[in-house]
Amino acid sequence: MSILLSVMREKLSPTIEPTENIKKNYLQNYLRTIANYRKVIPMKKISVEDLLTWAFTQELGKAGVMADIGQGYSAAWMGMAEVAALGTIVDRSPNAFGVIPSFVYEGDPHPDAVSAGNAVHRLADHGFDIANGWNPMTDWADEHGLIAEEVARLAEEQRGRSDHLSGKHVVSLTISAAVLKRGPDWRADAAKAVMLTSKGKPVWFVKRTAKDSLGNAYYYEDNGFDARRQRPKKGAYRKWRLDRSIRGDVLSRLDWQLWQSALEEVHAWLSFKNRLSTYELLPFFPRRQPWNISKSAPFSAQAIEEQR
Repeated sequence: MSILLSVMREKLSPTIEPTENIKKNYLQNYLRTIANYRKVIPMKKISVEDLLTWAFTQELGKAGVMADIGQGYSAAWMGMAEVAALGTIVDRSPNAFGVIPSFVYEGDPHPDAVSAGNAVHRLADHGFDIANGWNPMTDWADEHGLIAEEVARLAEEQRGRSDHLSGKHVVSLTISAAVLKRGPDWRADAAKAVMLTSKGKPVWFVKRTAKDSLGNAYYYEDNGFDARRQRPKKGAYRKWRLDRSIRGDVLSRLDWQLWQSALEEVHAWLSFKNRLSTYELLPFFPRRQPWNISKSAPFSAQAIEEQR
């Protein structure tokens, strides 16, 4: 009997392996299959922008379709039932990837699209910051330093907030750009400096010194125009202001640069070995300041397909 059991163990031993070995062999076979697949079928080259557009507009909407449907009903029937009962399709909540799921089940999303979606949502765990001296309006003339001053004020304001520089904002920004097939619109006409006037005439100022109740000196601005002599007082100066608010322009360019940083992060993560099975990413070079490109250049910084 013992001899028989021994023989049986010898015959069965090749098929009886510890769970760890089975998992290891399965992973090795999977990686070998992917490698062979890539040798037989060349990887499709694609830009990271086009990959995200494909993922978020064509594939990731397939995720979560069946989860919203009761057992025994098809997605197509549920869609027709909604139209018949209400005359329209009820609004649906975004799925786990942040896109509205389809109403008709079309199969599972492509694995590369899932990887792309995961890469984008990983950005939610990242933090972004604004470097000291940051100024995205260098293409605007700033003779009086008003633009640089306003940019510095807005940068400090954004550093004190958590929403605009948060990973969640960047995720939403990246998904929106993928769906719209374009990045944030950074184009804007330059703001102009205008002189402070009163009744059509320049207003003059002069600095004075005074002391408070504790004897501490402080400065204040006084009228710098001598009405009797009808001329500016000694040391008088004029003041300037911007002709409009540039807050929206500055934040739009901040969004552009955040989007470029997001694409750089996504590209690096997806370029790691075996993260994509069908597509191969083209090199990505972030364009952080397209507004500084010569106006005569044919490049248009708005369209994703032109960002290669």
